[in-house]
Amino acid sequence: MLRRAITQIGRATAPARGYGVRFASINGPIVSSTRRNQVRAGMALEIDGKIYRVGKNQHVKPGKGGAYVQAELKEIKTGSKMNRRFRAAETVNKAPLGPDEPHQFLYYNGDHLVIMHNGTFEQMEIERGLFSGRQLDFLQEGMTLSLQIIEGDVLWANMPEHVTLEVTKTTPKGVADTALSVKDATLENGAVVKVPLFIEIGNKVKVSTEDGAYVDKL
Repeated sequence: MLRRAITQIGRATAPARGYGVRFASINGPIVSSTRRNQVRAGMALEIDGKIYRVGKNQHVKPGKGGAYVQAELKEIKTGSKMNRRFRAAETVNKAPLGPDEPHQFLYYNGDHLVIMHNGTFEQMEIERGLFSGRQLDFLQEGMTLSLQIIEGDVLWANMPEHVTLEVTKTTPKGVADTALSVKDATLENGAVVKVPLFIEIGNKVKVSTEDGAYVDKL
């Protein structure tokens, strides 16, 4: 049995796992089936006992043979990705999902994040492992996170795609190596990113929370 993914503050429960979606069995109460042509981005699927989130997908109708959907799947527990082809007559098991629930990040507690539900003000802990890439480098106190929760278990936690931060340290214009198109810049939260040569201390820049890539000067 999968462990609970949320630890409510003040309760003696297991640490938050963050990837434990409650699929009791193929015939469990929250599992339903869907046809191949209904597979779409954001859907959670159960395949061979593992839980995957559907990413990019494309409907393909070849000149010969039956139509199919080519989908990118991300395994919730490990974050590993794979591509899978779903045939027209194939059925897959899915978890019915409600809207993501907004929570506010409060502070770190060891390897966990303490967050608070925006509506109920209930506090809980989730694992750092819910986040990928450089996301935690850009997590700020008070930031809103969107959680998909099924029967008390967290399927995923999303943070804003971009953040705007002030540059506190970088090589001055005229001193930077003009042979390069970018230079290092330290942001107000301590994160170091690559920025264009024209960016100076005091500028505010928009960066991707997934990989820290520079997006724009604001």
